[in-house]
Amino acid sequence: MTDTKIQEKLKPGLKLADFQKDGDIYLALNPDYVSGDNAKYMTMYNRLARWYDFGEKWIGPLLHGKAIDKLRKDQMAEIEWKDHLSVLYVSIGTGQDLRYIPENIDLKSLDFVGADISIGMLKKCQKSCAKKTNLQLFHACAEDLPFADNSFDIVYHIGGINFFSDKAKAMQEMLRVAKPGTKIMISDETADYVDQQYKKNHFSKDYFKDATVDLGEIEAAIPAGVKEKELKLLWDGKFYVLTFRK
Repeated sequence: MTDTKIQEKLKPGLKLADFQKDGDIYLALNPDYVSGDNAKYMTMYNRLARWYDFGEKWIGPLLHGKAIDKLRKDQMAEIEWKDHLSVLYVSIGTGQDLRYIPENIDLKSLDFVGADISIGMLKKCQKSCAKKTNLQLFHACAEDLPFADNSFDIVYHIGGINFFSDKAKAMQEMLRVAKPGTKIMISDETADYVDQQYKKNHFSKDYFKDATVDLGEIEAAIPAGVKEKELKLLWDGKFYVLTFRK
């Protein structure tokens, strides 16, 4: 994206030139939101970032075969993709699931913005994905996105909201920055998967040992007044997908 296009998407009063950068990543993290679960899982993902893609590429298929590929395709199928749209991916991580955007979409035609609370994950994303799409990355938390109201044609989130410090605020922010009529997609693991996978994994179990996932609580965090609210379970109930329209 050009600097002009990025500037147009920022909140009134924010100037792109005022942001510090780490490489090509804009640093927009509001420290007021880096506490509690946000701080804990930011630390975890920063520590795991170095090996995260290795696990996705090799360990995941070894354990689950083609199931993860199908899951990612099913998630992406919930989004209303078209060429030449503006896209915000909240919690983009290392960006590897961009590979599952439908093949008929020209990635470089999209004005693509990714935000994540983990600078370690963003650095991996920048290294592996920047040349494949028209991508700009922001180090920011979901509860305080630096973007203006009604800025994006597509807004979605995969993986993370289960343990955001303020789930309702994060959803309100995603709704705020979406253009009217946008279908918003939010997806994460169900309680069973967290219990069976993350609580038993050597690298993550200490972070998740006391964690709980209450899908009812997450559904209740969806802002009032949205349209076409729907819940689906994917991959034999291991993941949920919530969609709603602004």
